[in-house]
Amino acid sequence: MKIIVLSISAYKEKDAIVNAISEDESITFLARGIKDPKSKNASLNNILTVADIELMDGDFKYPILKGSKPLLTSLKIGMDAEYLASLMLIDEMLLNLFPEEERNMMFPYLEKALENLKTTNDWMMTLLIFMAQVIRLGGFQLEVNRCVICGSKRKIVAFSFIDGGFICQNCFNEEIIHDLNTNQMLLLREVVNSDDYHLKSSDYLLDDVKTLFIKFIQFIEEAFGYHFKNLRLLSL
Repeated sequence: MKIIVLSISAYKEKDAIVNAISEDESITFLARGIKDPKSKNASLNNILTVADIELMDGDFKYPILKGSKPLLTSLKIGMDAEYLASLMLIDEMLLNLFPEEERNMMFPYLEKALENLKTTNDWMMTLLIFMAQVIRLGGFQLEVNRCVICGSKRKIVAFSFIDGGFICQNCFNEEIIHDLNTNQMLLLREVVNSDDYHLKSSDYLLDDVKTLFIKFIQFIEEAFGYHFKNLRLLSL
């Protein structure tokens, strides 16, 4: 079973309770001896590690880890503050924005985000695309292909987070809050429509990327009713 570790809680001296998601469900299991650096399962001590595991039943309320094979570790040589903070923010989103039974919906997007973050370190664009999926799967789909009011694809002049999407010239009025400029709207459409993590922040003005990042954070906090604690660790 392929899993991604979300949290680890100490249990006894060298054991731990591991909370993770698979492609099908959220899962909690006991990992005996995992806190021993010499343990063959020691890689599971790191959050957002991707591993193939085998579980077995025992005399415990959770399944017990029988064995594991690391597939992708979140640790890498030359980790900087932004990389570590990005991992912490991603993990915070999974644990706090979704009910436990719904976290597995994010599995494929989480796995791709971790792969991209580790190979490119393009943390801001990676987080933008990941947050777009969080917003969509959280039930707050942003309309970036047509007017959210009338459905027209012509003469798009504004974007409003309150209204949930693009707004055309015919539907726009002075009471609508215009959140983004034209370049930021184009970036938003690329981010929301992206099905992978191949966009590069270097292809866009850094100020536009930062603006959209901050807007996404504000929207998620308001929509989900949760205030991020690890955001302060990022250089914005």
